[in-house]
Amino acid sequence: MKTGIFTSAGKGIGYGHYGRCRALKEGFEEKGVTADLFIQGECEQKFTGCDVYSADWTTETGLCRNYDVCVIDSYLTTEKQLTEIASYGSLCVFIDDTNRLDYPEGIVLNGSLFAENIPYKGKPSQMILAGCKYAMLRRPFWDFDSYPEERSGIFLSAGGSGAGKIASEICRLLLDNTDEDIFVISEAKPVDSARVQAFFGLSAGGMAEMMSGRLFAVSAAGQTSYELARTAVPSVLFGMAENQRINLENWKKTGFAISVGFYGDKNFDKLIKQTLTHIQDKDKNRSMSSLGPLYIDGQGVRRAVSMIMEVAE
Repeated sequence: MKTGIFTSAGKGIGYGHYGRCRALKEGFEEKGVTADLFIQGECEQKFTGCDVYSADWTTETGLCRNYDVCVIDSYLTTEKQLTEIASYGSLCVFIDDTNRLDYPEGIVLNGSLFAENIPYKGKPSQMILAGCKYAMLRRPFWDFDSYPEERSGIFLSAGGSGAGKIASEICRLLLDNTDEDIFVISEAKPVDSARVQAFFGLSAGGMAEMMSGRLFAVSAAGQTSYELARTAVPSVLFGMAENQRINLENWKKTGFAISVGFYGDKNFDKLIKQTLTHIQDKDKNRSMSSLGPLYIDGQGVRRAVSMIMEVAE
């Protein structure tokens, strides 16, 4: 069996889609299945290499031929393009977040929180794999079990693309309203302070280690929110793009995270300040922390791959 995985990533797009597609690639390979990964977009060279290719597969759909399984994860595709890809005869897996399109026959995979409640239309030969039990985390998070008793510091991530200004503003809020050190994902320190440390280009394992020791996180509500839940780091989440709205609403329902709406909203700064007292309370922090791994157990990739292979065979 040969699998092709096709996604979009890079400048103006971010790397969340790449991260979960990379995870699926590793899941197939754990089962002994070859998986090629194609990335459309302006991605850095470090993301390409062995079995990972930079190509505009959204216009050159012929690249999707000759695979037994074809996984598609991109907001840039149209129904017409997906129908053309499906006509090549592969088992198609369409990764979705928001019931974006009326997908062709195949498998629709949505690992988002409460995605099992989305009213997909469904087709006679279509399988729906939905819900956070299919959350696609990077490999170091699959069997993660490092939950320290004592935590300190704040994990800050404002998203993977063009987030420097946002990180700077949030850093200042945290410096003024907490005594904790701040560990920020950024190419450079967004604020000149001894309490701020910047990290960039961390491996997935390095990211898991970075998260696990933190008292709480302030983060954009994308793929990172699922990794924070897996590492049991209570989170203050905000939106950076409309597709994160559902995550904001759903994480708030779980009690694991607090939503402060979208960056740029009128009361954004005020809401962050209000959450800091709550999330730093020892008992409330511990209660929030315990909920994360109950929703995200790290086995989503393995479940998804097993189901895909069962159908393909």
